[in-house]
Amino acid sequence: MHTKLTIPERLKDLRVSEKKMSLQELSDATDIPCSTLGNYERAENVDMSLSSLLTLADFYHVSTDYLLCRTELRQHKNKSVSDLHLNDDAVQILKDEKYNPRLLSELLTHESFSKFMTDLEIYIDSFNDKGIQIANAFLDVMRCKLNELGADSNDTFAKVFDSSHIETEQYYLNILSEDLKPIVSDLRNAHMKDSDTASDIDYQSMVKSIIDDFTLQAQITADANTESSNEAYINGLLLLFCKNLEMNVTQLSAEEKQILK
Repeated sequence: MHTKLTIPERLKDLRVSEKKMSLQELSDATDIPCSTLGNYERAENVDMSLSSLLTLADFYHVSTDYLLCRTELRQHKNKSVSDLHLNDDAVQILKDEKYNPRLLSELLTHESFSKFMTDLEIYIDSFNDKGIQIANAFLDVMRCKLNELGADSNDTFAKVFDSSHIETEQYYLNILSEDLKPIVSDLRNAHMKDSDTASDIDYQSMVKSIIDDFTLQAQITADANTESSNEAYINGLLLLFCKNLEMNVTQLSAEEKQILK
């Protein structure tokens, strides 16, 4: 996914995701021609008039800087770094953009992220460890009582008590993993149609096509000269290589083909 939205993407995101409006409905609401609005959302180099810029910013209740992708803050004015209560290393990481800032923002604002942070804090601070210890102690006492009553290791209830013991570390890791699953899934699904997300390819058909092309190329070469089986094999590999890189082998010069071979 992109680290930042482009202006056309931001305009379309505001219209479709937030306002859930068609271009015609937006045109009726802003008095900006529908064709003009459509052009704003398509053109890579947006030539937007000042009047349209101000009208759209007012309509979406955002700043013009936000509309032009000069900032990711739509409501908050730029704050001092100290207001964020982050340490120097964290601030430096954000400044260096070591991680995708857009993805990081979506992660932090996901509705399930607060639950993840709450459970993480409980785990780090061992708030619930005593509760787990008490539960395990109860199971141990019950297991001892069964032993006193003559139960052996094959006893059904003994097995239940033995298998119900809670491993603190694994218990919390399972909870944190479950917290993250909906977040990761939602973020992935939200960006499935992004221009730089891998497309939904039928790999079985693609591989079959590659193999068929390879076989055909080898057969053509072998039919032309029965002593050139090695050349046929190499040509087939070249075709396979180009196919994987989405290169048109017919557009390669003789010198380029020789280098690849």
